[in-house]
Amino acid sequence: MKEKTKQSTEVSRRRFLQGMGAIGATVVATGLAACAPSSGDSGGNAGVPATDSGSDTTGYDWKAQSKNELAWLPPEPADPTDISEEKRADVVVIGSGVAGTCAARKAAEAGASVILIEKAKTAGVCRSGEYAVPGKSKVFATWKRGEGFDDYVDPDIIVDREMEEMCYYPKRAIYSKWAHNVGPVFDWFCDAMGDRLYIAPNSTDPIPTDKEQVLWPFYVPLPEHFDWKKEAAPTYPVSVKFSNPDQHAIVKANVDKAIEHGAEVLTGHFTEKLIKEGDRITGVFVRDAASGAYKKITANKGVILATGDYSSNKDILAYYNPDFVVNNGPLMWPDVDVEGNRTNQGDGLILGSYVNAAIQQKHAPMTHYMGHFGTSKGGIGTAPFLRLNVNGERFMNEDQGGQAVQNQLEAQPERKCWTIFDSTWAESVPYFQAMHGCSSYVVDKPTPENLTIDGISPYIMRDAVEDAVAQKNATMFKAETIDELLALTDIRDKEKAKASIERYNELARNGKDVDFGKVATRLHTIEKGPFYTFESGMSMTLIVAGGLVSDEDCHVYDKEGKIIPGLYVAGNIQGNRYHVAYPIACKGISHSLCMFYGYIAGENAVKQI
Repeated sequence: MKEKTKQSTEVSRRRFLQGMGAIGATVVATGLAACAPSSGDSGGNAGVPATDSGSDTTGYDWKAQSKNELAWLPPEPADPTDISEEKRADVVVIGSGVAGTCAARKAAEAGASVILIEKAKTAGVCRSGEYAVPGKSKVFATWKRGEGFDDYVDPDIIVDREMEEMCYYPKRAIYSKWAHNVGPVFDWFCDAMGDRLYIAPNSTDPIPTDKEQVLWPFYVPLPEHFDWKKEAAPTYPVSVKFSNPDQHAIVKANVDKAIEHGAEVLTGHFTEKLIKEGDRITGVFVRDAASGAYKKITANKGVILATGDYSSNKDILAYYNPDFVVNNGPLMWPDVDVEGNRTNQGDGLILGSYVNAAIQQKHAPMTHYMGHFGTSKGGIGTAPFLRLNVNGERFMNEDQGGQAVQNQLEAQPERKCWTIFDSTWAESVPYFQAMHGCSSYVVDKPTPENLTIDGISPYIMRDAVEDAVAQKNATMFKAETIDELLALTDIRDKEKAKASIERYNELARNGKDVDFGKVATRLHTIEKGPFYTFESGMSMTLIVAGGLVSDEDCHVYDKEGKIIPGLYVAGNIQGNRYHVAYPIACKGISHSLCMFYGYIAGENAVKQI
């Protein structure tokens, strides 16, 4: 068996995903190495307190958790007395990711004076570039998508599906307002670049190489055998991607629009404390990292928190997500502030807690099982081939999105599995659902040409699997017989694994999966060699979503259930959007909600709604 090596921690997101998705169970998650001691138990009892001492394997006092005592919250700092400068604006925005950028631009365009504060070196911090846009959009009309076209999905169907994915914990009004109104806001977001934004005519045509920013639609046209209306757990055709290589250009264009309308941007500045007068938030104290000096900034109309998530703060992470820490879940966050620390430290939760803001319950790690990335020729991704755990047992209906697969993996021995398929894999792919991380089309050349897809491409070339096998330090393995293939794995019971494969073949031949309920069109025998396999373990987590209690107007509520005047939220600090598990029915919903509610927060702060 070829030796599987650790992947470098300083790699591209794509390589990180490959490393964590394909060999994640054997990789040390450096992002959590200092978070907690090892659980010492990879079985079903991991995380259960051994005694009534008040601590579990996260090192956290669970009695404090049960009393909602914020053991992670540092002492509230005193108001600084050495103020070097005082500033005033109508609206102060903390954080310039997608949400903060949109908030600042919208407020500035509405005629407000705006100060945008960012602790990184530059404004417009972002990554990736996928967006979900239901409803009516002039951009989507380019592809005959949205209201008025055949592929239209009623926004209420999407809202109900999102609520179902999260056990109906979120505030439905947050999703409903977004789904029914996001189209024009997305058009506004795109208009920041004007003609510099290249809108691809479909998903397959070659992309010109001289374009600064590309907007590319997923699944135009839809796969031949895919009909979301017939899926038990559908993924909706409402998603696009900013690429070549990511969305930095479009986000920067929106920052520039904010500046063009008078917004002032302070980079390298850390927000230390909100200013509260009576029951109203009236400004912030910030520290200039370059000089160490403090500034007092008064907000005439409102302060908008757009500070991101908290997954690089080991204390907050362990407090709200003990299972995640016990399971040694790997994290990936590339952005750092001017002092060299990762930017997602839970600043908004800390700042909000000092002013009695309530924090939502049941946080949601955004964990993407991504399967096998393959090479530049494409990857199998999350394609629903047979999966066996290390005991040689089939354990799920494989026809699920990445979050559901991850949920099942966490319950398996060693929290990993092996995916197994045969030489006829290319005949199966066209029948798979067009869903997050899954290859859906088999092609003979790169499709589309000249496009950087930061993730699993829906398009996989016919020789992609062989290409993956041939790579140095390959994580895709090949053998001529099932016995030889299983010998390349660390499955403990090879005979049980063979029996599981035989059982799967029997179900496929009968056309009915009475064991796990996979639809017949995605049941394919594993009989014709050569045979292939890859290992998957704990998957990479992008963020952990859990914010201040909020609503569809971006208000923040205190612990008594009252709105805190003068304080708004947008982006990952906005609570009540995600609970328990991140939903994947709409690829790119996270960026879309950040963009949309950044716009709403900016608009409402100016109007003081």
